[in-house]
Amino acid sequence: MKATLFLLLFSMSFESVPAKKETCCPGTINSLKGNYQFTEFTEGKVYFKDGKYTSAKLNYNYLHGAIEFINANKDTLVMTNKVRIDYIAVGENIFYSQNEAGEIELVADYGNVILAKKTHLVLKGNKSNASGQKYSANSESAIPSSLMISNQTGEFRWENTLSKPDYRYKTEYYLIDQNRIFHLAKKKSLLKIYSRQKSIVSDYLKRIDVNFGNEDHLKNLLQFCSTM
Repeated sequence: MKATLFLLLFSMSFESVPAKKETCCPGTINSLKGNYQFTEFTEGKVYFKDGKYTSAKLNYNYLHGAIEFINANKDTLVMTNKVRIDYIAVGENIFYSQNEAGEIELVADYGNVILAKKTHLVLKGNKSNASGQKYSANSESAIPSSLMISNQTGEFRWENTLSKPDYRYKTEYYLIDQNRIFHLAKKKSLLKIYSRQKSIVSDYLKRIDVNFGNEDHLKNLLQFCSTM
């Protein structure tokens, strides 16, 4: 019975879409350590909103911006049905899921607001570079052998594998409110979350220059907000 339940949870919560490591190695960052947050797939747990959980070998893929797991056939797969997931634990690291933003890692919990971050790989250089162009999916279009296709945020990104694109790490910070809604960390989002204390928060921002891309600045800001 336990084995049946385990398989049922897996089939309901994960999609068997291979994320082959040999096709996602970005330029000079082509080791497991460079593509992934952890040096190896680590035993972790996926906790569901109904109170159940399942265990799997997990790792965070910087290029996909998402948690991946290894199934019994040693395939590297991505998760779907993320609306059912409460949070994901990989060792001591906690991740929250959002369909549009992939997995976002917990930085600090301030009661009504959670500070989280998303570190991922983005292309360097000009957006007009052919390696970074986006095209809408068309099943009738011919696919050149020199291009790799990956589905990101509902779009198909075509990458010229012959040009060896160069990537860099980018970190974005998010504020997760008590309704588990994700807000990109910026002044407008902060004032929306703390609308009842808007004047107090605005006064703080006038007195202190907050860089919403700086983790220490955000920690100090949210620590202040938690005392209101």
